[in-house]
Amino acid sequence: MRRLAYAAILGLIVSATPALAGAGPAVIYWDTAEGKALRARIPPDADYWQLAPTFAVQITQSYCSVASAVTVLNAMPIQKPVDPDYAPYAYFTQRNFFTPDVAKIISPQTVLAIGMTREEMAATLSRHHVAATSIAGDTFDDHNLRALLQKALADDGQFVLANYLRANLGQVGGGHWSILAAYDAPSDSVLILDVAKYKYPPVWVAIGTLRQAIATIDTTSNKARGLVIVTNR
Repeated sequence: MRRLAYAAILGLIVSATPALAGAGPAVIYWDTAEGKALRARIPPDADYWQLAPTFAVQITQSYCSVASAVTVLNAMPIQKPVDPDYAPYAYFTQRNFFTPDVAKIISPQTVLAIGMTREEMAATLSRHHVAATSIAGDTFDDHNLRALLQKALADDGQFVLANYLRANLGQVGGGHWSILAAYDAPSDSVLILDVAKYKYPPVWVAIGTLRQAIATIDTTSNKARGLVIVTNR
């Protein structure tokens, strides 16, 4: 798998915007009054505008990783497979994501049973001819997480998948995958498009809260959860 240099992804030559004192609550849902104010100022260069048309809901309660992956793959200018259900139109689905090469890494049955780890996410995405870099969540502080996300979420060529513990967001459930879509500087928060949208709407999460959620330990891998950065090769 091609790996991008960690320092290059972070782009830490940029100056991170400091968190504002009393910036607001750590978690703000899309459909609240505060959430409406935040969504009204989503930057025009945010990944949100590329991801919204391809945003997929997970088809099972353990397919959050697959739904997140196909959302990003469909937003990218890459060759897409044809699912028989949609022939002759090419589109990634949560079924055709599992090519023979992907199934060598992890099977649909395993994902159905226990989900997907951070390293498995990066490895499976790389089999779809994109570059995917896995970054452990416990390697960040607020400053460099903010710097990475400010850069990546405003770059049409980069997408960010997050593996986090729901409990840190005050949500019901365990480890979860979803897509990061925008950074809001005044609130120092990031928009998560939750692929379990039957359960939770999109949510703005403060940088510090997100950092703690991605630094938690995945009991399948015994490693920290974290981020996967996806770019074209």
